[in-house]
Amino acid sequence: MADQTFRLPDLGEGLTEAQLVAWRVQEGAHVEVNTPLADVETAKAVVVIPSPYAGTVQKLHARPGDSVAVGAALVTIAAEDSTAAAESEHDAPRTLVGYGPGAPEAGVRRRARVAPAGTAEAGADVRAAPFVRQLAKDRGIDLARITGTGPGGRITKADVEGATASPAATPAAPPTDGERRISVVGIRKAIARQMVRSVSTIPQFTEFAVFDASALQAAREKQKASGRSLTPLPYFIQAMIKAVRAFPLMNSSWDEARDEIVVKQAINVGIAVNTSQGLLVPVLRGAAELDLSRIAEGSAKLIEGARAGTLGPGEMSGGTITVTNVGASGPVETGTPIISPPECCVVAFGAIKLRPMVVDGQVVARPGAWISISVDHRIVDGALATEFLTALVGELEKVSA
Repeated sequence: MADQTFRLPDLGEGLTEAQLVAWRVQEGAHVEVNTPLADVETAKAVVVIPSPYAGTVQKLHARPGDSVAVGAALVTIAAEDSTAAAESEHDAPRTLVGYGPGAPEAGVRRRARVAPAGTAEAGADVRAAPFVRQLAKDRGIDLARITGTGPGGRITKADVEGATASPAATPAAPPTDGERRISVVGIRKAIARQMVRSVSTIPQFTEFAVFDASALQAAREKQKASGRSLTPLPYFIQAMIKAVRAFPLMNSSWDEARDEIVVKQAINVGIAVNTSQGLLVPVLRGAAELDLSRIAEGSAKLIEGARAGTLGPGEMSGGTITVTNVGASGPVETGTPIISPPECCVVAFGAIKLRPMVVDGQVVARPGAWISISVDHRIVDGALATEFLTALVGELEKVSA
């Protein structure tokens, strides 16, 4: 038996750190190979880290809430396996379930929140975003006593605000100036970095248009009559794909190292999703090869997975153009979307509602919506952007079921 220090592995996609959300084991606990050790939150997803060794947990090197760098010590285990004992702590651990050489998604396992009985420390099964945990801490509220109302039982800000502090809890002393600080780690930190990168490195401009949604709404009604209801999103994505095929430069990126434009062959559509963790952008890969039905199914699964926190880094990367439905949550007309680097274009759709339109010289009420596109001006000039937006409007106005 020899002590083996397991270091946080490279979880893929260039990630350099992760936040420890919860331990699933305690010091002194016995573990087998692939026993879940901890939940960590990366810039893209919550990942379950399994044990590479069978043995007894000697030391946990981080606390929930800590930011752990890739390669930093995570846990020390007194390994029973003779092969494991022969390894140096600097050697790569054996391939684990869900990540390692040949794994379909490096560094990822689907989130499984139920810990083995008697092994998880208090709060290990709590599902809440870092800012929600901080809010509960500030109010002296034990998250383990709250039943989450969010997707998959996730505890939301509203759940915490509606809870009463436990008598046994000791509320944190409020700052004298009334401020409350929120630790920016994991996904929120990645969003911040991405936004700074976008506006500081990409010279972008935005164009706007309005389209007549009569055909789109008629197509939705036809689908509904056949027993299937579709949101506008699949139609938006399909129309965008057709416009991209006509103007492939919109599906490209700028290679800053070589000053080259890289035109992508595959159309991988990023779908901006508002979640309790912040804005996530899962990617519908090979979207150009999918029909309307498969676009609807694929996008719905990605949106559900993003909100439930079950998507891995492999499902959150590789986008070539992004779509955001800014009107999905309210009567928002339009917005100025920010490009997701290194993509060239992001398309935003506003709310569909009745609008005054001139048809055959007469003002009539018809369903319509705003579209806005933000474009990398290094790659695309105004004229090409206008042509693309015009083509997109044309595709939306001739949608069929």
